[in-house]
Amino acid sequence: MTQQSMAGAKAPAETTRSLFQWIGILGPIIGLAVAVVFLSNTSWYGVFKALHVLAAILWLGGGAAITVLAWQAQRTKDNAQLLQIGKQAEWLSMRLFVPSALVVVAMGVVLMHKGDWGYGHFWTLFGLIGWGVSFVVGAAFLGPEAGRLAKLIETKGPEDPEVLARLNRIISVARADVFLILLIAIDMVAKPFLT
Repeated sequence: MTQQSMAGAKAPAETTRSLFQWIGILGPIIGLAVAVVFLSNTSWYGVFKALHVLAAILWLGGGAAITVLAWQAQRTKDNAQLLQIGKQAEWLSMRLFVPSALVVVAMGVVLMHKGDWGYGHFWTLFGLIGWGVSFVVGAAFLGPEAGRLAKLIETKGPEDPEVLARLNRIISVARADVFLILLIAIDMVAKPFLT
C-alpha cells in the first residue's frame, strides 16, 4: 500500500489498543524506570558516562541508518524514496542529531574533568577535533544545503537532474560524516596512543 493510499484510508472504527500497541507504549516507560534504577546505584561519573554513550549511540546509529537507507535507494535508483529519506534526515537533524551531538560533547567534557583525563592525549584531541568538524559540516553544509534542496524541489520538481545531483551531494557528505563519527567512537573506546 502506498503512502498516499494509506493517508487517504479511513481509520478503523475500533479504538481499542492491541497487546502490541500497549507493549510499544509501556515498554519505553518501563525501560526508562529500569534505567533510573540502574543509574541510581552508580557514581555520578557512571551516570554521565551512560548519558554520553546513549547520546553517541543515537547520533551514530541514526546517521548510519539514514545513510544505509539512502545507499539502498541510490542502488535501486528509487529517486522518490531517496527524496523521502532526505526529508526525514532533515527532520531528524534538529530533533535527534544536533541534540545528541551536543549531549555527547557536554558529557565528554564532564567526563574529562571528573575522570582527570586531561586534554593532552591524542584520543581526546582527535575526538574533539572530529566532533568539531562533524558539527561544522552539519551546521554549515548539510543543514543549509537541505534547505536549498527543499526550495529547488518546489521550483523544479523532484525529478529534475539538478535536484537529484544536489541530493546525491548531500548524501555523499553525510556518508563521510557518519564515517567520521564512527572513527570518533572507535577512538573514544580504544584510546590510541594513551601513555
